[in-house]
Amino acid sequence: MLWMAAASGLALAAVVQAQTLPEFKPRLAANWESSDWAAVGVATAATAGSYFMEERVRVAFQEHRSGFADVLERIGWWYGTPLFTAPASLLTIGAGAAFKNPSVRDTGILMAEVLVSALLIQQPLRITVGRARPFMNQGHLSFDPFTASNDYASFVSGHSYSAFGISNVVARQVDRTWASVTLYTLATITALSRMYADAHWLTDVLLGSLLGYAISTAIWKNEQDDNVDLEPALSLQAPRRRWLSVSVTF
Repeated sequence: MLWMAAASGLALAAVVQAQTLPEFKPRLAANWESSDWAAVGVATAATAGSYFMEERVRVAFQEHRSGFADVLERIGWWYGTPLFTAPASLLTIGAGAAFKNPSVRDTGILMAEVLVSALLIQQPLRITVGRARPFMNQGHLSFDPFTASNDYASFVSGHSYSAFGISNVVARQVDRTWASVTLYTLATITALSRMYADAHWLTDVLLGSLLGYAISTAIWKNEQDDNVDLEPALSLQAPRRRWLSVSVTF
């Protein structure tokens, strides 16, 4: 899975770089509102507290299996896998370019940026931490840091990161209640499906979802700020190439 994520990330970065857009100052930073920080604080506290409930939550999921839940698990897996998210972002960019719709094109680019952020943040994190997946039956306190083995890639959930990240930016772009309900429901199904599949612990899913939402919010708000800054100059300057660069500022 690591080689697939790397290949997808490189392809996405190449496509993003090839887009012709007004130049802006690339960064992963945004002027968050107090409500954003409050939500992150509450979610972080909930994630920390969930660490002590993981074994019981795992047992509950494994004891309540059904055919319907199996179907939801497959839906969740596909919605969060690079096998779906990478082509979906590329097709969205292509559709926006083909039909000359900047909004659709920009939505695809935002999706691609979320996936690249997962490659740069989530993948190194899971290798560094090396947490054993639940199906290894070694308990939630088993770690083997700095290993590339998929059996020790539980922390954090990449599916949850991608699902919430992409759902968040697309929901903000569409800005319709029905779209938000649908997209966040799919992201929630994805997160729950990873515990149902016995692939991640509760904190892996919660923190993955939180990171995906927080980083994608920063990416989206940064894009809005840059678009506002560029509006007065659009009629005076020819479009220039956009280059993807990620940095975190505090």
